Amino acid sequence: MGDRAFESIERAVRNLCLERSIAPGVSVALTDREQTLHVAGIGHADPVARIRVEPGHLFQIGSISKSFTAIALLREWEAGRLDLHAPVTEYLPWFEVRSRFAPITVHHLLTHTAGIVSGMDFTGEGAHEVWALRETDTGWAAGDRYLYSNAGYKALGLILEAVAGQPWWDVVRARVIEPLGMGNTEPVITHDVRRRLAVGQTAFYDDRPWHSSHGVVPAPWLESGTADGTICSTAADMAGYVRMLLNGGEGPSGRLIARESYGLLVQRAVEVADEPGAFYGYALLTRERHGHVLIGHSGGMVGFTALILADVDSGFGVVLLLNGSGERLEAGVHAIETLEAEAADRALPPVPPVPDPARIEGAADYAGVYRSGERILAVRAEGDRLLVERRGERAGLERVAGPDAFIAPHPDLDRFVLRFGREGADGRGGGQVVEIFHGPDWYVNDRYAGPTSFEHPPEWDAYAGHYRSHNPWASNFRVVVRKGRLWLTGAFAEEHADGELRALADASFRVLAADGSPSRIRFDTMIDGRATRAILDCAPYYRTFTP
Repeated sequence: MGDRAFESIERAVRNLCLERSIAPGVSVALTDREQTLHVAGIGHADPVARIRVEPGHLFQIGSISKSFTAIALLREWEAGRLDLHAPVTEYLPWFEVRSRFAPITVHHLLTHTAGIVSGMDFTGEGAHEVWALRETDTGWAAGDRYLYSNAGYKALGLILEAVAGQPWWDVVRARVIEPLGMGNTEPVITHDVRRRLAVGQTAFYDDRPWHSSHGVVPAPWLESGTADGTICSTAADMAGYVRMLLNGGEGPSGRLIARESYGLLVQRAVEVADEPGAFYGYALLTRERHGHVLIGHSGGMVGFTALILADVDSGFGVVLLLNGSGERLEAGVHAIETLEAEAADRALPPVPPVPDPARIEGAADYAGVYRSGERILAVRAEGDRLLVERRGERAGLERVAGPDAFIAPHPDLDRFVLRFGREGADGRGGGQVVEIFHGPDWYVNDRYAGPTSFEHPPEWDAYAGHYRSHNPWASNFRVVVRKGRLWLTGAFAEEHADGELRALADASFRVLAADGSPSRIRFDTMIDGRATRAILDCAPYYRTFTP
């Protein structure tokens, strides 16, 4: 394998993962079925101290850890000590979720088809959050649909402990990490490993959409020991893990798991919501690309993101570990395509350019003057750029995730996404752009032909506001009344197009109601006519003083 391929991959990783992202550094490893081909550190492990990424730096791999837990459980299944289709209560008698459906099994947890909440990661250990599931409801019958659940994998870690008779991390170390020769890998996040870790980075503001002008800061530090995502590893160690996947479960010293277990690991048990053609097995996701099967998983932690990807047809794999958030899948696919081209002595694929979020296709569709009472937003298109003018100041819009959604680095507008709505049902029917949603504000242009006033229950005004907790995963959210509806915007001002809260008979609200989600929020502790606490999936948040 020649240097030209490695240099091309490193340029692509820099463009896609680091430029215009929160991550200052990335550790990359490339492998085939036989050996690690290349390891590289790009950028800084600690941008404040100007320490470059080195091969020995540990990174938190997040939810990639789930497949380690799944493999350890499969080894217990092979030994006859675990029934994958037994109810969870057979191993955790105290496990309880309010449900009118048949019991949840181990298999349902492994495939994210239990119909339970995702979980709020409000504790550093798993038992209490799993116990708290008794205060939640299932959204549908287990096995019917996919809904990613960290809480479910916390429960699987507890099941592994119950079956094996020792902490899950000791089982994973003995059954997965050591047999694969991953000598630098640690299964839990503790103070003892902190000095070996790259310094995780996060956005300067946690209560508004990130813009490159905001900069980044070191992420909050936390210890955590749950089976859904606390492994810390190096890119070189993870390359060995990817080789095991490329070799169908074979490790350097023989088979890690039986062929049947490997088949369960990569099975297409359920199609992944919002990603047609992608299927989930036991903690691994399978896609097809140009007739090749790609197996992998991403990971996200407080200050870290990661990706592993294995092309089981070409026999190439890639590891990307970032100390911040950045694009990974496109970079990973490009790396594999480059290795394939080099091996076949073909021209290498072009290096993807640095993404330009200010380049907006169809910019003219959004142009116009939008009004909300006496307030005006003027949106102008200049080629493939959009500018918004407010109180005589102009700011360029940049696209963010989701349809018709943008951010504006303007002091009046930077706390919320600007989401444009189109004519048609719920603004998602195509057609002309007619409105802008911005936090609690609603603006319309002269093309809007619908009603302009809306009623809502007066008690909703008591719920609207900004709520915070000390949860480093999801530190705050806002609740707003807009166009007669109650809406939730999350940490970093993330806003789902269908983020409406739907009132339920028990005075709680369903979150992401359009998806039939099991997630719930309720408001209580009324003081001077305002709710001062909100409970989101069992995690408490408290009204704060900032708007």
